[in-house]
Amino acid sequence: MREHFDQELKDINQAVLHMSIMVEESLYKAKTALLEQNIPLAQQVIDEDARVNEKEMEISDQAAILIAKQQPVAADLRHLIAVLKVVTDIERIGDFAVHIAKRAREFGHDKPVKAYIDIPRMIDLGAQMLREGVLAFIEKNEEKARAVSRVDEEVDALQKQVYRELLSLMMEDRETIKKATKIMFLSRYLERMGDHAVSICEWAIYSATGRHEDL
Repeated sequence: MREHFDQELKDINQAVLHMSIMVEESLYKAKTALLEQNIPLAQQVIDEDARVNEKEMEISDQAAILIAKQQPVAADLRHLIAVLKVVTDIERIGDFAVHIAKRAREFGHDKPVKAYIDIPRMIDLGAQMLREGVLAFIEKNEEKARAVSRVDEEVDALQKQVYRELLSLMMEDRETIKKATKIMFLSRYLERMGDHAVSICEWAIYSATGRHEDL
C-alpha cells in the first residue's frame, strides 16, 4: 500500500515538474517572439496556454483523489496540499508568458523602444526562479527555496529601473508614450511573475517543515 502511494506521489511530482518545464519553454518562446518580432511564435505561445491550464486541472485532480483515497500522514498531506497551491502559481506564470506574447503580437514589426531595456533579463530571471523553485519544492529543499526567493530582489530592482528609463524616454520623446506605457505594464507583469515564483518557494518550505513563511 505504501509503495503504491509513494509511486503516485512521485508521479504527481513529475507532473508538476513537467508543467513547470512547459511554462518555462513558453517564457523563452515569448521572449524570442518579442525580441525577434516573430508574430507566429507569439501566437503559438498564446495557443499553447490551454495545455498548461489542462495540466493544472489534471494535477489538481490527481492530488485531490490521492488525499481522499489514501488519507496520507501529516508530511505527505502537507506536500499534496502544497501541490494544489504550486500548480496554481505555475499556471499564473504561464499567463504572464501569454501577456508577453500578446505584447509581441501587438507591437508586430514596429521599432522597439530601446530594445525593451531590462525586460529580457526579467524574463530570464523569472524562468530561472520558476525552474529552481519547483526543484526546491520537489526536493523539499528549504535552503534552495530561500536562495531562489532572494533572486526576486533583482527582479524588483530591474522593474524599478525599467520604470525610470521609460519615464525619462517619454519626457524626451512624446511619440514613445503609448508604447512605453505598455512596456511599463509588461514589466509589472514580470515583477508579479517573480512574486508567484517566491510563492512556490514558500510552499516548498511549508512542505519541508510545516511552517508558513513570507519570504
